[in-house]
Amino acid sequence: MTDADLRESNFALYRRMTAALNAKDIEGCCATIGEDIVFEAPAYREPGVPVASGSTAMREMYRGLMNSFETIDYQIERFIPALDPDLVIVEVAGNNLVAATGKYYRNRYLFLVQCREGRIAHILEYSNPQVFSAAHELA
Repeated sequence: MTDADLRESNFALYRRMTAALNAKDIEGCCATIGEDIVFEAPAYREPGVPVASGSTAMREMYRGLMNSFETIDYQIERFIPALDPDLVIVEVAGNNLVAATGKYYRNRYLFLVQCREGRIAHILEYSNPQVFSAAHELA
């Protein structure tokens, strides 16, 4: 497989994960991740403390997202090809209805996603935590 083929395969893997998340399909999401996946979001945790570590923790994170949002809508804006074909750099726009507040959580994300052997191994999320807080505040 060429680097270009591997890069496209990893883009397709990320698209499958996003489609499953939008459909609130936990099994579909989990089918795209590795057993030892790590999910980090530095704006929401202390440095070096992952949001989820391992597929069981990631499953619970997916479950929490699906319970928190009435609707989930993440749209891939663009992929930014990296030199490393196993690194997916993707810009995403989110428009999710928060179940508890009835407000829309609209954020923009930059994800650095490391793939390994056809699975997602590591996700690093950059987003604006103030947008998250505002959408989750009760009126």
